[in-house]
Order: sequence, then structure tokens, then C-alpha cells
Amino acid sequence: MLNAKEMLSSLSLKEKVGQLFHIGIPKAELNEATIWQINEIKPGGIIYFSRNIQNPGQLKKLSLKLQQLSSIPLFISTDQEGGAVMRLVDGVTVFPGNMALGATRSATLSYQAGRITGEELYLLGINMNLAPVLDVNNNPNNPVIGLRSFGEDPNLVSELGSALVLGLQDAMVIATGKHFPGHGDTNQDSHLNLPVVAHPLARLHEVELMPFKSAIQKGLRAIMTAHVVFPSIEPDPTTPATLSKKVLTGLLREELGFDGLILTDCMEMKAISDTYGTKEGAIRTIIAGADMILISHTPKLQLEAYYGLLNAVETNRITEERLDESVLRILQAKIDYGIIDQDWQQCDFISLAAHESINTAQTIARSAVTILKGDNLLPLKGRIAIVDLQANAATIAEDVTLNPTTLSYVARGEGLDYLSLPFDRDELDLERLQTINADIYVVTTMDAHRYQNQLALIKALKQKGQVFAVGLRTPYEYKVLSDLVDGYITTYSYRQPSLVAAWEVLTGKLKAPGILPVSIQF
Repeated sequence: MLNAKEMLSSLSLKEKVGQLFHIGIPKAELNEATIWQINEIKPGGIIYFSRNIQNPGQLKKLSLKLQQLSSIPLFISTDQEGGAVMRLVDGVTVFPGNMALGATRSATLSYQAGRITGEELYLLGINMNLAPVLDVNNNPNNPVIGLRSFGEDPNLVSELGSALVLGLQDAMVIATGKHFPGHGDTNQDSHLNLPVVAHPLARLHEVELMPFKSAIQKGLRAIMTAHVVFPSIEPDPTTPATLSKKVLTGLLREELGFDGLILTDCMEMKAISDTYGTKEGAIRTIIAGADMILISHTPKLQLEAYYGLLNAVETNRITEERLDESVLRILQAKIDYGIIDQDWQQCDFISLAAHESINTAQTIARSAVTILKGDNLLPLKGRIAIVDLQANAATIAEDVTLNPTTLSYVARGEGLDYLSLPFDRDELDLERLQTINADIYVVTTMDAHRYQNQLALIKALKQKGQVFAVGLRTPYEYKVLSDLVDGYITTYSYRQPSLVAAWEVLTGKLKAPGILPVSIQF
């Protein structure tokens, strides 16, 4: 029987410090520089981004190589949230994401999404998912959370978030609730600057903290911190939650009773790198109570932070007792989830993208589609033209370039006129609209309230005929579209299952059963 305390006692100081690091690697294969880096730091975890992923077979081999390279088996993590934030897309089940789940109101579907995602990740050697997002999105102008949230109701986010946690962890993948204490009510992106959530503590307990409390009670094993300032908890306006002992130890550990892993959001994000710097931030977050430091991209910064933390322990800025607390938690989680024993290598009973799994994703997409206007126009009649805005990453978090699937792609073979325009935040090529003619124009939209060049596109189409919009991101955009369009449905996702469901609604094969998980303020 493995014993975490015995394992801890066998580790050198350098090995213990290494366990606190969760680092990214540059490519899809291991070169000499990456191997040296891993041998030098001996990190506790590796995070995968899309740059590391070519296909499932390659990824499984990479996981095996990384584990063979590490004397202490690794956490291997990724951001497989579903919807807009998915590092692995080809060859696995693609789910519409959290806000689509919010529109279904179904904890059962949320659990199934978590369970299937976990089973597929586990098969590929990924034992930790940096999901689900437990932020309550109650700010329509939030630039980084949005449809990554289940919605604006803390009870709904709690119920569906906890269900997804259970699904992942039942598949032996550690779930990581994020971004504590809550990144939902910001209008800034912590990748780019340091946001502030200025609500009083009572309100934070009623809204932002509720989903985290619920998931902790259900056994959530890991939580990721937010690089956001909370003045009602931490009065120093320069100290984000990630670096605050009042937040991580006082609130999360002592008040909420969380004894799982605390993992930072990436310490290269500008909220940290432009203020304290990655190295100093790494030291301060461990003092504050974090267990693992995420440094996603830059080998030089990873080394600087490792040497800086090692020096902080050697000079007693961080006590070895404090270090041991975190390493013990890390080792215990690795024992509990079969990571030390590498149980996943014996797993051969799960199929990636199985027919039943694809059906579950399609059921979620169909259950999520929500109609806000134009029910009387369905099914669409007359000459139909589709104008696709090709989905692209809207934030750094999405880490995804062009999405190849469009609405016209899923409607192919129906003899429609169509036009595909690249999504541009500044200017769209409206002259190309002269190449299509129809009675009704179906146009896909993406957060038109934030990227208002889309309004000019819709106004130009209105000169030619009726316009039915299909929202592929958050429905907050309906506020600016309601008077311009003749019909509007929202899918909360640009992934293929959601596009299929949208076309089924437009052609009368499916009613739109979804319920808005957020309010639209007029």
C-alpha cells in the first residue's frame, strides 16, 4: 500500500520543489532541450496545449514518454472545457460547452459530458482536466469567461458544475474548478491586465463562491486561482487572489474547508507578469497557500521560478514545513487517482468518439438551442442563403484558430446559396454580399454586442431580404440585434453538433427547447 508520507520522506529538497511546478512544453515531441528542462526541474505536472497535439495516437505516445522520463509520475493536464476552449478536437467527442449545458438545465447531461470527456482523456494519459469553469457569468461584457460559464444563476452553475465534476472524477480524472473566487463579473481579461471584483463579502458568498462551495462538498479535488483583486477579502489593491494568503488560506482552506490541490492560473499572464513578475509571483503564491504553480509557455521563466522558489526555501523565506504540506497533497492525489501506479496504461475498454458519445454531444446541442424571435418563420421557406462568419478564437484562452465547420457545411446538399466570411473584429467585406440573392438570409453571429461590425453586415442583408440570425457565442448580443433581425436562435457554441442542431431548428426538424441561462438587459 502506497504511503504519501513515506514517499515525501524519500524526496530531496530539489525534488520537493519540483513537485510544485506544472509546466508547458513547446512542441508535440520531446527534443533534447525539453528533456533537459524536465530533468532539471522534475516538475509535478505537465500541461498540454494545442501545440502539443497532432492526433490521439501521438498524444498517447507523448504521455507515455513523459511518464517514462519522470521518476515521480506526473499530473498531465489540459483545458478540455468543451465548446470554445478545447485543446483536443480531432478524434474525440466534441461537446458544445458549459453555457449550452446551462440552457439544457440538465445535471444528467452535464454529468455525462464530464464522464465521457474524462474517459477519453484518461485513455490518452491525461489525468487532470483544468475544468469545469465555475465562474458565474453575470457581466455581459466579460471578455474571457462568457460562454465558458454555465450561466448567471449561482444555483444553476452549482448544480451543473458539480455534476460535471463528478463525471470527470468518476472517470478517474481530477477535476479543477476555476477561477477561484470568481472571474465572472469582470469586464477585463486577466491574460492582459489585473481585473477587480469589488463586491462586498456577503454578495460574494451568495453568488461567486456558491458553485465552489457546492463542488467542494461533492468532492472536487482541485481548484484554480484567479488573477483578480477582491478588495472585500484582500484589502491590498495590488494583490490578486492568486497571491493572497487571505484568499487562499483564510477563505479557501480555513473558511470553506478545502483540502484539495490549489493550482494557480498561468503565472505568465500579464496580471502577474506585469506586476510582480513570474518568479516573485511563484514564491508569493506558495506563501499564500497554493500547491502548484502553472507556467505554461516559456522555459526560461519556468527555470527562473524554479531556482527562485528553491532559493526561497533554502533561505527560509518559505519553510520546509510549508513546502511539505503542498507536496504531501500532491503525492496523495497521485496515489488516490492511480497516477503513481500508472493505471491508465492498462485501460483498453474505452473507444474515443464512440457512437453513443457523439449522440450524447448531439443531444446536448439539440437540448440547448434557444429561440428568441421568429418562431412564426419556421421552418424557413423560399430561397435561402447562408452567410457564415467563420468562428475564430476570441480570447487567448481559446488557443484555437479557424474552426473549419460552418452552418453551410452542415446544410450542404440542400441546394442553398451560401457565402463564408472570415471573422474580423474590425471590418467585414460587405461587397461580397452582392454575389448572393435570396428571400431570407441566415447569418451566423458571434457576440455582436462586443464586435459591432456585424451590425453593418446585418443591415446590408436587410436591404436584400429577411434576416434570421444564429448566435454562436453568448446571447447577450440579442440586445443589439433584436430590432434588426426577423428571427434569432442561439446555440451558445460554434462546434459541429450545435450547427447541426441549429439547422434542424431552422428547417423544422426540431423545436428549440433551450432556456436562456443568462439575462438580456435592454
